[in-house]
Amino acid sequence: MKFVKKIKLLMLGTFICITSLGAQESFDKNNLTKEQQKLMQEQSDLIKANRAAFKASLTVEQLAILENTALSKEQRRDALISSFTKAQKSLLKENKTKVSKLKERFKATFTLEQRQQLRTRSRTRSGEDRNELRESVKDDRKKKRHGNGG
Repeated sequence: MKFVKKIKLLMLGTFICITSLGAQESFDKNNLTKEQQKLMQEQSDLIKANRAAFKASLTVEQLAILENTALSKEQRRDALISSFTKAQKSLLKENKTKVSKLKERFKATFTLEQRQQLRTRSRTRSGEDRNELRESVKDDRKKKRHGNGG
């Protein structure tokens, strides 16, 4: 049972790393240096490559688990995790480590002003001014829609 818990934690950590990229992308890109933009792009490319490599490693049985609509999402996830090979587990662990290192390199490049901006944004998310956050999210979505031709 402990083994399954470790795998679940590993998967959770991987998903957190992946979702943290989304948080970084919501950071105002206009305030990033060329180096920071390059690091963000590098991280995005790494995550995409890792995801593709992992998907390519899935067996026919594992793909069948993912497509089984008779199981709930949680049951599919648990069944998939329990079917991982050692190679797949090590691939996930390596991916997590690589993304984490790249994320740390990205964080190390922040200026004082950027750190303050992130702290302010973090406080807003904590509940100081939820309406402002809501408006900010709406604006971000509008910009993304208009930027993607939609």
